[in-house]
Amino acid sequence: MRKSIQKWTYALVASVFALVMCFSLSACGSDDDNDVNNGISPVLYSDFGGEIGVNYPLGISGKFVGFSIPKSQAGKIVDLTKGGDWVAGGSVVGGLYRYDDHFFQKGSYVYLLRTGANEIELRYKYIWKEGTATRTIEGNYKNVKMTTHQDAIDWAHRQGLY
Repeated sequence: MRKSIQKWTYALVASVFALVMCFSLSACGSDDDNDVNNGISPVLYSDFGGEIGVNYPLGISGKFVGFSIPKSQAGKIVDLTKGGDWVAGGSVVGGLYRYDDHFFQKGSYVYLLRTGANEIELRYKYIWKEGTATRTIEGNYKNVKMTTHQDAIDWAHRQGLY
């Protein structure tokens, strides 16, 4: 039950963050603004309940990669073909998956490390079957500016949105 509540809480925070980003990106602003989006990055990082996670948008495509791992696995490669308390996926693969789903193929992994107050390093490689074809998507990002779920909520409060 606790895990279910955590996942719903994470989804709620991500939804609030998405709403905040929609308002901040569509709000009228000047091209002279030096502080893009008032310091809010579209990369959402969470750290609660012994887990860390990230939602990482892939450009302006509307697609994203997301995953959550135990905090004890921070800075380590997490093999998605081995059991563990992880959730990985995103819109690029059509959902979020656990080990029990046996979705990811050999070579799939995630890596997440907070490197500063508002910076992370993330790596991922998703390999999965789609019909008879094998698909792969991967990324490797260092010094990524990110927003914590608390940063997003604080910003929404300041804007009177939440």
